[in-house]
Amino acid sequence: MEIIREETFGPIACLMQVEDDAEAVVRANNTPYGLGASIFGSSERAHQIARQMTAGMVGINKGCGGASGTPWVGARQSGYGFHSGRDGHRQFAQLRVISEMQPEAP
Repeated sequence: MEIIREETFGPIACLMQVEDDAEAVVRANNTPYGLGASIFGSSERAHQIARQMTAGMVGINKGCGGASGTPWVGARQSGYGFHSGRDGHRQFAQLRVISEMQPEAP
């Protein structure tokens, strides 16, 4: 199904029947996009699945956005780095190293 493979925006829920958790992870990760994913189910099982997902953000029993102040992260061809939070602001900073030779003490 094209809607499963292409990046979509808006309140869209795409449902696909799979045989087991392993197939669900393979199908979810087999796309050039990876902005966010949501997993609905028991907490322990959902956490096991979430660790296998390659999306930048994974929500468990909720949408994929994090709490206030956490970065908005894309993966693969979705997004371009981090937005929001401390890590998101670091991409706009330029790291510099300034060193100086100190005179030898007498």
